[in-house]
Amino acid sequence: MSKPNKRSLLVIFFVLIFIVGTTIGITFFAKGYQISTKGKVSFLATGIISATSKPKGASVYIDDRLITATDDTINLPPNNYTIKIVKDGYLPWQKNIQVKKEIVYQTTTQLFRSSPDLRPITVAGAINPTISPNNSLVVFSVASASAAKDNGLYLLELSDTASFLSKNSAKQLSSNLQNLDWSKFTFTFSPNSKQILASNPTKGVNFLIDLSTTTDYKNLYDVTAKLSLIKEDWNLQEQEIIKTKTTLLPIELQPFVSTTSAKTIIFNEDETKVLYLAQADGNLKKDIITPPPAQSTQPQSRDIKKDNYYVYDFKDDTNFWLGSKDLYNLNWIANSNNLIFIEDQKIQTIEYDNTNKQTLFAGNFNKDAVYPWLDGSKIITLIAPYNNAQENLYSITIK
Repeated sequence: MSKPNKRSLLVIFFVLIFIVGTTIGITFFAKGYQISTKGKVSFLATGIISATSKPKGASVYIDDRLITATDDTINLPPNNYTIKIVKDGYLPWQKNIQVKKEIVYQTTTQLFRSSPDLRPITVAGAINPTISPNNSLVVFSVASASAAKDNGLYLLELSDTASFLSKNSAKQLSSNLQNLDWSKFTFTFSPNSKQILASNPTKGVNFLIDLSTTTDYKNLYDVTAKLSLIKEDWNLQEQEIIKTKTTLLPIELQPFVSTTSAKTIIFNEDETKVLYLAQADGNLKKDIITPPPAQSTQPQSRDIKKDNYYVYDFKDDTNFWLGSKDLYNLNWIANSNNLIFIEDQKIQTIEYDNTNKQTLFAGNFNKDAVYPWLDGSKIITLIAPYNNAQENLYSITIK
């Protein structure tokens, strides 16, 4: 074989060696291995924390040492660590985590404002606000507007696309009519959120309002005589909704989940997690699915107790206890892993795994009227700014 041919073969051989070596090295580094120069050169097995946050640009502390900023990855030897993510103007986020070799731990951190932005939606009062089952509509009445024509029945859409909140955000469904004062009525949405039952218990009058049509005196009929049939139909609608929700649950979980109301089974936005109220004691089977390598290392609660709230994660096969049924007005915050609830006249948030409990707002608000905006950026609530003041709907920007 000639020298040029030998030289070509050697070049090809070394190129192949380089490619194979580089590929192996990239694979090792991708799995979290690092080169150790202590003693003889060797690969050190590590795990990876992928620290992300909303908003971006937050500082990342590991065991109280500033390491980097989000969004970034951090290689750490297997061990238990405290990770803290902080940003000016936002409440700090902190969690104890276990880093395992070759495993990537993903933080999807939602930071909430430390000084929420409070803006009025109504200025002439809001009476008996009621949210729809799909959390997209709020109906209420107004009785003290300066112009009589502005008193009446209103509908507020909690729209993702709304860019500005003002007194004109709510649409008037009907002004007060002769002998018809909407402030004397209470409101109930149909399970499919397409109708509203307005009831005046004092006068024994009930109106069924179809949201797909214009509401005026021509199509307002007293449906008291048909009230039992309407409620029976709505009950069937709700049972169908509950049945649909239940079929989405793992068979092993279904016996523990309360089916008394659609409100006791609430999925998060992408339906990867479910908040449920337990209806029975028992032990939830482990490994309903094969858990992923990066399964959450937060303490689980598979020993289920009746009348307690839990969150089950379909992807991780994890089950976390949140608290007793006394947790008030519990609901998901969209675009996050957080829920809100009311406690001691405070609007609180907590992560689905029972970590990072924080206060979003405290004050003189109506605990029966606390609604998350559809995109999770705001909370709508009924506030009296001072004692004996008129209650109005306000938006509280939390992100």
